[in-house]
Amino acid sequence: MSDESGVMLPGSREEMRFLRKNSNWVNMIIAILACLAVVVVILLIAPQPNVDSERVVDYQAVAEQSQDSADFDLIVPQIPTGWTSNEASLDRIGDSDTTSWYMSFIGTQQQWVSVEQAKASERWAKKKVGDAVAAETVKAGGSEFQIYRTEDAKEYWTTSKGGVSVVITAIATPDTINGFAEQVADQLK
Repeated sequence: MSDESGVMLPGSREEMRFLRKNSNWVNMIIAILACLAVVVVILLIAPQPNVDSERVVDYQAVAEQSQDSADFDLIVPQIPTGWTSNEASLDRIGDSDTTSWYMSFIGTQQQWVSVEQAKASERWAKKKVGDAVAAETVKAGGSEFQIYRTEDAKEYWTTSKGGVSVVITAIATPDTINGFAEQVADQLK
């Protein structure tokens, strides 16, 4: 609607028709980008929580809670100073009734050790070793361990006693692995 001078009145149908006719998709894109810019600025200004990216698990507490569900005594080693546990669990092996106790530890100088224990045959331990090559046999803590090595410097130490097999998997110094092996041997009944 226009007045007698030919000027469009604000808010009139005629003005709305004119605005719709002269607006295009570019204006809509500019408006969307402006909204996104506001959102990005708000996200950048908002304080971010400090998150520790390394997960720490109380493996001793998990062992204590899991012991009643296991049909063997769980091995719970003392870890060296500066080391932490990032995983501990008691799980079923496949579809069987057999359970496996697993712990993983991260150490200094990019070292890593895991200990897995199951009331299973030595064949189970051999499967855990995979394609690693048998290297030598050593005694640690009164038990005999078969050592397997891979090309990427990973070592597997296997032993068994009383129907319980243990596999220590590690990328660590020989002294560190030997320390874990001695504790395994002392606790394996």
